[in-house]
Amino acid sequence: MESKSYSKGVSYWLLIGCVMVVVQVLLGGITRLTGSGLSITEWNVIMGWIPPLNDLQWEEAFDKYKQFPQFHLLNSEMDLSGFKSIFFWEYLHRVWARLIGVVFLLPFLYFLVRKKFSASFVQLLLILFALGALQGLVGWMMVSTGLKDRPWVTPLSLSTHLLLALLTYCFIYWVYLNYNQRERTNNLSITYLNGLIMLTGVQLLFGGFMAGSHAALNFNTWPSMNGSFIPMGLWNEQLSFFKNFVENNTWIQFIHRNTAYVLTLAIVVFWFLNRTKKGVNELHWLLLIIFVQVALGITTILLSVGKITLVWAVAHQGCAIILLTLLLRLRYKAQPAL
Repeated sequence: MESKSYSKGVSYWLLIGCVMVVVQVLLGGITRLTGSGLSITEWNVIMGWIPPLNDLQWEEAFDKYKQFPQFHLLNSEMDLSGFKSIFFWEYLHRVWARLIGVVFLLPFLYFLVRKKFSASFVQLLLILFALGALQGLVGWMMVSTGLKDRPWVTPLSLSTHLLLALLTYCFIYWVYLNYNQRERTNNLSITYLNGLIMLTGVQLLFGGFMAGSHAALNFNTWPSMNGSFIPMGLWNEQLSFFKNFVENNTWIQFIHRNTAYVLTLAIVVFWFLNRTKKGVNELHWLLLIIFVQVALGITTILLSVGKITLVWAVAHQGCAIILLTLLLRLRYKAQPAL
């Protein structure tokens, strides 16, 4: 990947972008788990920066929220104070998304004028901007699914939004790694690493389904699922094949648990086969993180009785991003040097 000439400014810019996207993903998780995602019922790119500033504006915002199903079906007893608490997370999530756009656009124009980019590098960055715009569109489409007949966003739209955000993160981080021309070892199996990344993607998808459907509330035991390793209702014949994957909470949690076991075993095997190789310190961190991730997942399940534990669930999501980052670093190192 050529970028004309190396610039620390461009490198820091890309790294800051990575961090901001990670923060946005975590804010999205908090927004979903606190039920805040439908508190702002309008999409206003310009005025959306400004929250309600006085009692009258707060009442107006609350009145708009009262017009939609979530208030009538789930939060009919909510007062203005309760509305302000859910408004905060959705507002922060949206404003942070706008800040990401500003942080990417203004330095991009500056570096472009200073001729820090090659033509091929500009093309990559334009793809990045397209991903960001698509993410915003999918985000609003996701919110719109909960402003009609049902009082929540659909798990499928939530998972799509999550995966697109993670894809954007992976794209930025990959560009960052290639831009900095980090040292490569070329002694790891690219095929195996690709498999681990794909399996992690499946796990993240079902993690989105878990959050979107609050499936963690259905089974709060481990290692069994309410006393059974293969629980009743695993396949609901009243649902279509596709809907079993996205709406059957028993199936969702079963797949999420067992994919975690398969991924853990695959990482342990990968570590064992490559543990003595030089230049792959990330491999040892990968082994540690996968066990931490499993522990966080189990803790979240055990403590989510009646209500999902926010701190543990967000920590579980954050650890998943660390795991994905380590896999990307190892995948980068595994490819031949340019």
